[in-house]
Amino acid sequence: MKTRMLALLTILGLVVAACGGSTAESPSASVDAGKGDYKACLALDVGGIGDKSFNDSAYEGLLEAEAAGYDTQYSEAKTGADYAANIQLLIDEGCKSIIVVGFSQGEAVVAATTANPDIAFAWVDSTWADANIPANFTGLDFQIDQGSMLASYLAATISESKKLGVFGGQPFAGVTRFMDGWVAGANYYAEESGTAVEVLGWDAVAQNGTFAPSDNPWGNKEFGKSTAEQFMSQGADVVHPVAGQTGEGTYEAMLAAGKYSVGVDADQCLTLPDYCGTLLTSAMKLIGPVVFATIEKNFAGDLGGENLTGTLENGGVGIAPLDRTEAAWTAAFGSLVTADVIAKVEALKAKIISGEVKVSDYFE
Repeated sequence: MKTRMLALLTILGLVVAACGGSTAESPSASVDAGKGDYKACLALDVGGIGDKSFNDSAYEGLLEAEAAGYDTQYSEAKTGADYAANIQLLIDEGCKSIIVVGFSQGEAVVAATTANPDIAFAWVDSTWADANIPANFTGLDFQIDQGSMLASYLAATISESKKLGVFGGQPFAGVTRFMDGWVAGANYYAEESGTAVEVLGWDAVAQNGTFAPSDNPWGNKEFGKSTAEQFMSQGADVVHPVAGQTGEGTYEAMLAAGKYSVGVDADQCLTLPDYCGTLLTSAMKLIGPVVFATIEKNFAGDLGGENLTGTLENGGVGIAPLDRTEAAWTAAFGSLVTADVIAKVEALKAKIISGEVKVSDYFE
């Protein structure tokens, strides 16, 4: 899986240092014969376009496909009840490649894949459950606990209180992996430094913790704000929300208090520049480029039959750059994120890639 995902990313000339950057050429230079007749589509999760994280990252990949000359279309879910109907709408519109975004769309994407063997389906944030992967299915998973471990290690390093907070939107694997990695990074820092670090909001052993109300997990900014304030009242000075737009409430509260946050999915110092002064870094999935690469491989005749996993090693996950020049970021973090700190983060990254450090050893 690692090799296959690496090949997928290498096709686009991607490197970890360029996370979030577009590799598309101008349409006039990149349009191949037949792309205009090939319809590539995206079924977005609840939150849709404008969430500044998960859905927007996937949508960037569709925009890149459009720039490359493909016919494109997307659907947005308002609630979970929309999933199957949205996918069927894209099927009825003649989509030949349908990329479904979000762990919670599992039942709908599995049914659609089975019923439509001539259409290529991909599922962002999950994989086919057993070894009998349909020939028209590609699972696009992300080992984001690796990226989150780096972010948490960095957070623990610069934290004064040595108390870190984390919460999620819903208890899905695509969310709890961030939270597991957050615990792992704190524990690794504690082991390395001999200084205890407390994590609020998630018990990785019991696999339970703080989540947003189920009626609005991804857009509840008030919950994000109140949860951050609760964590700060317990001493936390860095909080990592894994809850889409709910996290914007957290960033608002942390910025107002002069405390720090870690973003989710995308480089949120770029997608939410008003909060750059609180965003130490972001734990990122390279969703957009992977969406575009999947469309390219589908167009070339490879409909699937595989599960792929993005890792630190193949560039599928990572953290936002630490050599930033934004005034708000440098004012907050320029004296904290030193060359020595960056070197320590890079050393941990190298150990995770080599296998010397296993994330699970630090949270289980």
